[in-house]
Amino acid sequence: MNGSRLKNKVALVTGGARGIGFGIAKKYAEEGAIVVIADVLEKEGQEAVEKLGDRVVFYQIDLRSRDKIFQMADWVQETYGSIDVLVNCAGIARPCPTLKLSEEVLDEVIDINMKAPLFCCQAAGRHMRKNGGGSIVNISSGNTRMINVGRTPYGITKGAVNLLTQQLGAEWAMYNIKVNAIAPGWIRTEMVEKPLKSGILDADKILSVSPIGRFGEVEEVANLACFLASEESNYIVGQIIFADGGWNTGIMPNALEYIRENDKEDEE
Repeated sequence: MNGSRLKNKVALVTGGARGIGFGIAKKYAEEGAIVVIADVLEKEGQEAVEKLGDRVVFYQIDLRSRDKIFQMADWVQETYGSIDVLVNCAGIARPCPTLKLSEEVLDEVIDINMKAPLFCCQAAGRHMRKNGGGSIVNISSGNTRMINVGRTPYGITKGAVNLLTQQLGAEWAMYNIKVNAIAPGWIRTEMVEKPLKSGILDADKILSVSPIGRFGEVEEVANLACFLASEESNYIVGQIIFADGGWNTGIMPNALEYIRENDKEDEE
C-alpha cells in the first residue's frame, strides 16, 4: 500500500542494497520519500534501484572511510536540498570463537558497525541541524539483550549502537533531531536464510524461545522504521525498540509447551 507519511522527505539508507536495509528503502519510497541507498555492493545496489523505481538512487561507498561518509552527506544535501532521515543499517557479523578473534576482524567489525554509524550521524546531523531537524534510525540487534555465542565483535558493536542512540537522542533533541534504534530479532533475510539452509542454524530451536513462534519479516521492521522516521513518533527520543517477537523476554527452550498443555479451556 502506497502512502504519503514521508512525502518529499529525503532519506539516506546505509546498507540498503539488500536485507532489512532494502526493505526500509522500499517502504520509504512507497511512502513518498526520495531514497539514497548507500552501500559498497555495486551490483546489488543497482539492482535495488531497478526494483524500486525512480525515487531511489544508489550511492556506492566504503563506510570505513570517514572522509567518504562526509562527502556523501554533502552530496545528498547539495543534490536534494536536505537530509531528513538517516537510517544506519549497514553491518557485518564475522562469527568466530572469541579465543580465535583476530585484531583484523575486530577492527573491520568496529569500523562498519560502530564507527560508521557515528560518522554517518555526524555527517548527516550537521545538515539536519542547519535544516531545522530530522530523524535518525539506527539498526541495532536483539543480540544486545539475548547473547548469541561466537559473535563477540557483533554483540559489543551493536551494544555501542544502543548507547550511541541514547547519547545522541539526549544531546540532539534540542536541534529537533530525534534519534532512535530498532533491535531486530530473527528476521528472514539472506543472513538468516543461508545458515538455516546449510544446517548451521536450527529453526525449531530458534522458535522454541520465541513467544510469537515464527520468524519476523523484513516488512515488519520496515514498518517500524517508517513510523520512527515520520512525524507520528516525534515524542519518542533515544529509545531502542526490540522488534523480535518477544525473543528478549528470555523464555527457556520449549517453555511454551507447558502453557499449551496446562492452559486448555476447561471442559464443561
